[in-house]
Amino acid sequence: MTTAITGKQATFTYGATAGTAQVTSASVDESATSETIQTLGGSVAVSQGVESTVSADFLYDGDSGATTGFYAALKAALDAGTAGTLEIETGGGTTPAAWSGDAIVTSLGAEIPADGAVTCTAELTISGTLDWAEAVA
Repeated sequence: MTTAITGKQATFTYGATAGTAQVTSASVDESATSETIQTLGGSVAVSQGVESTVSADFLYDGDSGATTGFYAALKAALDAGTAGTLEIETGGGTTPAAWSGDAIVTSLGAEIPADGAVTCTAELTISGTLDWAEAVA
């Protein structure tokens, strides 16, 4: 049986700050790069590694404190150029999945509409390996 996991079942944490309540969408992208080398025996593909990135759209949480909110945690990391621990946990019950790794915030933006909620976007690049785990029922 397949169990669908919705975004409402996800927990998104950077460092010690959770952005779960205001994350509207997130994506995890992993891509492998390789190089083809011609040898005397023919073409050989050589792996160059895997690059992992995470993006998130979320509601601005300025009311929760200028230095303690999710936006503030990402902004401080962006300004300092330092990596923080990123954890994304989805699901619950018998089908949870989770990603984790050290991430560097590479982009942070805010959209401020005249008649709606302020929304933000963040792009993070994983430093090292993005670990993934899925529980088995």
